[in-house]
Amino acid sequence: MKKSTKPNKSDELITQINEKFENLVNNLDSPQTDQEIKSYLKFAGQFHSYSMRNQMLIAIQADQRNMQLEHIASYKKWSDLKNDNGDKANVQKGEKGFTILVPIKYTQYELDENRKYILDKNNKPIPKLDDNGNPIQGIAFKAGTVFDVNQTNAKEIGAYKTLNYRTITQADDTLLQKLKKEISQKFNITVSEEPTNSQAKGYYSYEDNKIVISPIPTISEKISTLYHELGHHLIHGKQFKEGTLTYDNLHENRGAAEGEAEAFSYILSSMSNIENKSELYIKTWGNDANDLKDRFNLITTTAKEAISQLNLENILTTHQSDTQEEEPKEFTYTKGSLKDQLSQDKQITQTQ
Repeated sequence: MKKSTKPNKSDELITQINEKFENLVNNLDSPQTDQEIKSYLKFAGQFHSYSMRNQMLIAIQADQRNMQLEHIASYKKWSDLKNDNGDKANVQKGEKGFTILVPIKYTQYELDENRKYILDKNNKPIPKLDDNGNPIQGIAFKAGTVFDVNQTNAKEIGAYKTLNYRTITQADDTLLQKLKKEISQKFNITVSEEPTNSQAKGYYSYEDNKIVISPIPTISEKISTLYHELGHHLIHGKQFKEGTLTYDNLHENRGAAEGEAEAFSYILSSMSNIENKSELYIKTWGNDANDLKDRFNLITTTAKEAISQLNLENILTTHQSDTQEEEPKEFTYTKGSLKDQLSQDKQITQTQ
């Protein structure tokens, strides 16, 4: 019987991603491509716990189905979610999930010249070992499925409410100061507001490991600038420190470096509900699909790590809660007492 050469589902998904990048790189001159990449970056901020490839896959499928996604998780995650009465959430019958790549770790084994396992005295395969004597792990992928909250009854039974940080409405000085403090502490970098002696809204000093923000822009612009310069620090600062990046390199590839930092800022700004209108310089991102994919992966992976290390969700959620508490609350008098109507948000852990 002839062995089937039909690719498995994970291979098809990877091919789909590669084809998307081929299409993007072939149309870098199109304003539509710029908007499409910005849409993917915004999606990356909303679903930052996922890998770049899965962000791309989910975004493509959502666009094909004309769906606006809110919060995605596996079937099991939704099934495990309960409301205060113990009622379980479930995926609605007939709902079609979104296909993603699920990583699977496996142990690599020693092979002979015929690519057969080399066995030990107990007739068991011998694992490959690293320099420290530990078994070497490989990663393969299989297709998995996730569902959006609106494909479940979680909202209906009160087991889920909108993630609070996504509804942030006030990018005020309090938020700016929180971000400056946390970025300074978490990334061991100096952050200050001072005149820049130019039209620039801010800059990052590679030698002094310092972010400077101009006091002139609006609060939203200051926050986006702070994110932009943090992008320079995380993406380019390490390369500069290691000597793999020089001022000459930066000058020659200024557009690409600025585009990377601005794309990083676009992800975090979108997550903070701040509109960022700056140039991404996508024409400098690469001449082929692999270059574009590598740069996109660098940007989104760095943003994912920064969001996690900074605990940005918590900063934004806390700020939103504090802002709501400062606003006048609706109340009624009952026998001289004041009753405030308060609400509490519940969150579920997003699947990786």
